[in-house]
Amino acid sequence: MTDDIPDIRLVASDMDGTLLDGDGNVPDDFWPLLDDLERAGVLFAPASGRQYQTLVEVFGERPGLVFIAENGTNVVREGVTIAIEPLDRESVEPVVAWARGEAGVGGAGDTQPAAGLVVCGARSAYIERVDPEFVSHVQRYYAALEVVDDVLEASRHDDVLKLAVYDHGRAEERTGPAVRALGLDVDVVVSGANWVDVMRRGVNKGRALERLQRELGVTREQTMAFGDYLNDLELVEAAGWSYAVENAHPLVRERARHGAPANTEGGVLTTIRAVLPHLGR
Repeated sequence: MTDDIPDIRLVASDMDGTLLDGDGNVPDDFWPLLDDLERAGVLFAPASGRQYQTLVEVFGERPGLVFIAENGTNVVREGVTIAIEPLDRESVEPVVAWARGEAGVGGAGDTQPAAGLVVCGARSAYIERVDPEFVSHVQRYYAALEVVDDVLEASRHDDVLKLAVYDHGRAEERTGPAVRALGLDVDVVVSGANWVDVMRRGVNKGRALERLQRELGVTREQTMAFGDYLNDLELVEAAGWSYAVENAHPLVRERARHGAPANTEGGVLTTIRAVLPHLGR
């Protein structure tokens, strides 16, 4: 590398609101960029709240990819699990009980249930609610999905990586505080406008990225990361070259070292090309 081009060896990017375009798709220009990264020996890691099986469905199993799935609770490279950090069972049951109580409760003027729960196992995700609005949102993120009568019984022999609570209107103001009020020894993270994730204490995308750095022998200053929402805070803090896209939550823009154009403007792609102009040459 020349003095003015950083020695980047690992690029990690959030998906929704960051890498994906306004329609929730991978931009067409990403695939030639991924080819160029692979040829340059730079690993790319989708870092998402999405399920591992969903990420594989999007990207395929490529040698230049490492998957940080389920907000860092499941890290996989070339089909081999590097790290998996499930919830304790005693943390799962109170959240399920709370969500079942909220499922039929809407606020004033609401026509939808207040909460919907996804029990996110390593083998599959499990849901009890079957109304179309909820199911359509869940299917975007969970390719391996089972509709069951009892999520606790169905997930009993699976590693529960996280609990994802869907709030059709006000996740940050309503569902996040309500789940925190349960007083469990877990981390409760608002991961999108409508989603709150419950995970083992201290587990996040940043911790997963640091684990990858150790596994790969990559330093913080050799790492580039992109994010947009509150579940990306630790991700951008774990990278020396950290970027918040223009549409990011204010706290993410505050924590990241640099800014990037919005996801609707291909901010991740244009920034990587600008910082690493030698790619493809």
